[in-house]
Amino acid sequence: MNNFIKKYLFLAFAIILINGEVVGQASRPNILLILMDDLGYSDVGFMPDAASDIHTPNLDLLANQGTVFTSAYVTHPFCGPSRTSIMTGRAPHDLGAQFNLAAFSGNGINAEEKFISKVLDEADYYTGLIGKWHLGEETEFHPNSRGFDYFYGFLGGGHEYFSNSWLNHSTYDPSNYSVGNYTGDYKRPMMENSDYVASASGAYCTDVLTDAGIQFIENASQNTEPFFLFLSYNAPHTPVQAMQSDINEIKTELGNNAAPDGSERLTYTAMMYNVDNNVQRLVNQLKSTGEYDNTLIIFLSDNGGKTSRGALNSPLRGGKGDAYEGGFRVPMFFHWPNGNVPQAYTHSSNFSSLDFYPTFAFLAGATIPESKIYDGLNVWDDIINKSNPRADVPVFVMRQHNGSNYTGIVENNFKLYTPGNGRWFLYNLTNDIAETTDLSAQYPEIVASMKEAAYQWTWSHIRPEFFDNPSYGFEDSWSDTNMPNFGKTFGDLYDPNDYDKPTNISIQSENLVDAYIYPNPVSNTLYIEFDSSEGQKCDAALYDMSGRLLQLQLSLGQSGNGAFVLPIDNVIPNGSYIFKASIGEKSCSKSIIVSR
Repeated sequence: MNNFIKKYLFLAFAIILINGEVVGQASRPNILLILMDDLGYSDVGFMPDAASDIHTPNLDLLANQGTVFTSAYVTHPFCGPSRTSIMTGRAPHDLGAQFNLAAFSGNGINAEEKFISKVLDEADYYTGLIGKWHLGEETEFHPNSRGFDYFYGFLGGGHEYFSNSWLNHSTYDPSNYSVGNYTGDYKRPMMENSDYVASASGAYCTDVLTDAGIQFIENASQNTEPFFLFLSYNAPHTPVQAMQSDINEIKTELGNNAAPDGSERLTYTAMMYNVDNNVQRLVNQLKSTGEYDNTLIIFLSDNGGKTSRGALNSPLRGGKGDAYEGGFRVPMFFHWPNGNVPQAYTHSSNFSSLDFYPTFAFLAGATIPESKIYDGLNVWDDIINKSNPRADVPVFVMRQHNGSNYTGIVENNFKLYTPGNGRWFLYNLTNDIAETTDLSAQYPEIVASMKEAAYQWTWSHIRPEFFDNPSYGFEDSWSDTNMPNFGKTFGDLYDPNDYDKPTNISIQSENLVDAYIYPNPVSNTLYIEFDSSEGQKCDAALYDMSGRLLQLQLSLGQSGNGAFVLPIDNVIPNGSYIFKASIGEKSCSKSIIVSR
C-alpha cells in the first residue's frame, strides 16, 4: 500500500484517470479567472434578472460575446471554503476547511493538497495571483508555495479600499496582531510575493489590483508559454467604499434608475461600476499585447451577495451564509473569442466551481497526479456542445452554524433544503427559483433519493481544522452542540457506523486502478482486503451519488490470496460513487471518483 493511501485511509478514496485526449500545445489558452467577493446574483447587467440600478457595460459585452451560466454553483456560502474548493477541486468539508480562516491564526489549507495553480505551473504556465488570498498566511500556505510564480495583494479575508488607511509597509509586522484582529487584517499594506510594499497615496484598491494585473499580462506576453492569472478582487465585499467620481458617474449614467443618494446601495453599485471599468482595462491590455484571442476569461463570485450591505440576489431566496439559492448560486460567464466558446448563449444546466480543477488541467494539457482526490468533472465538452455536464449528478452545499447543518442539494431541476432540524423542503427550480413552494409531500421518492445522496456525501467529512475566530467560541460550541449533529439533520438515516473508518481495513490500490480504468485491459474487478478470519464472507455494494444501488454482492468468498473480489457488472462512466463493504461488525465506506 502506498504512502498516500496509508495517510488518507480514513478519508475519501479516489481513482483518477486523466482524459486521454490532451489539448495540443499550440491551442493551450491563457486562463484569466476573475473572482468577485460577495457579488449579488442580480448585480451584473448580463444576468437575466439584473437589477435596474446596476451599470456594467464592459462585463455585459464580454458575457454576451461568450456563454452566460445561470445555474453556476460554488461549494459554500462563505469566502474561504468556497475558494478552497476552487483551488483544490474538493469539498471544503473533506479538508476540515468548512469555516473561514481567522486573521493571523497561523492556519491554512493542508499544505499537501496540490492546488490547481501548482498543476498548471508544472505544465509550464506562468501563474499569478493578484488580490485576496484567504487560504493561509504562513510560508507553507503562501501563494508562492502553492504554485503561483507571482503574487500581489493581501493574505487575509478583506481589505480597506483607500490606500490612505493602509498601514506603513516598512513598519508593518503581522506578529503584533492577535488572532481575529480584523483592523490589522483589513489595513495590511499590499504584499508583492513575500515583501510588503508601498502604495500611492489616495489610491483605490480595485485600481491598484488591476494595475498589478496589467503588469502581469505585460510580463506574461514576453513568455512563449501561456499564463494563468487568478485575479481575486475583494470588491464588493465590505467595507462598502467607493470613489466619489464613480458615484457621480453611475448617477449620470443611470439618472432616475440610480440607487438613492446617500444609500449604501448607491455606494455598492459604484464599486461594481469601478470593477467594470477595470475589467475593460485588462481587456485593453490583453489586446495590446496580442494575448486577447487566446485568453479564456471566466468571471464569477465566490458566494452570494450580502443583502444587509447593499447586494441584491433577486429573484433568489437568501444570500451570503445561506444554503438557499442566494447563498451559493452565482453569476458566471466564459469568454474566449473566435468561437472557442458558444457566443451569445445562455447555459441553464448546473455547473459547479469544483469543475474548474479538472477542466483547467484538461485545457492546459496538464497531468493531475493519480493520487490527487478531486470532486469535479471536466465540463469542457459540455460547454462547447451546450450539453448538461451534471445530469443526475448533485451539487451540495452545507453551512455548519449554531449547532445546525444548513444544507442544500441541487439535482437536475430539483432543490432539497433543510435548516438542519430534520425537516426537508423540496423545490422545483425550473418554475420556482425563489424557493417559495414546498413540494416534498408530492414527491417523497425524490426527497428520499436526494437526502440519501446528501447523507452519503457527509461520510467523507472531517472535523474542522480551524474556526472563524477562536474568540467567538465556535470551537467550544462545536462540541457543546454535538456538532456535526448529523443525527439531528438526517434522522433515521443516520448511523454512526457509516462514519467509522476502521484501521484494520485496507484497499489494495493497484487492484482498484485495474478495476476502474476504462477501457480496461485486464478485468473489471475490485479487490477488498479485510483483516479477517478464513471462511468469513463479505458484503459489498456500489452506489451512485443519488443513493441508487448500482450493484450488490452478498456473501463474497475469499480468493486464493485471501482477498474478496467484487466483479463489476457494467462499465462505470465518469462521476462520483460510494463503495461500501462489510464483514461481520467491520465496515468501510469509500468515495470513488472516476474521471477520464
